[in-house]
Amino acid sequence: MTKSHVLAIFLRSGKFLRPDDVCNLLRPVPDRRSFYSYLGRLRRQGLLERHPNSRRGSLAYRLTPRGQARLEYLRRSDTK
Repeated sequence: MTKSHVLAIFLRSGKFLRPDDVCNLLRPVPDRRSFYSYLGRLRRQGLLERHPNSRRGSLAYRLTPRGQARLEYLRRSDTK
C-alpha cells in the first residue's frame, strides 16, 4: 500500500468513502486499526477531508484539492 494507491482510490471515487470500503480495495488488506490511523494522518496533512457529519463509527473521507495535487506530484516523481 502506498500513499498514491490510497489517494488514487479517493480520486476515482470523487465522493466521501468509508475507511473500510477503501481498506477492502487494497491488496494486501492492511490492518484495520492501522489503516484508520493512516487516514487520520492524511487528513492532518490536508490531503483528505472528513465528512462534516462524521462521528466515531461512521467516518467518511474524500480527497481535497491539496490531496489531488500531491497525487499528481507522486505520479510525476514515480515516472522519473
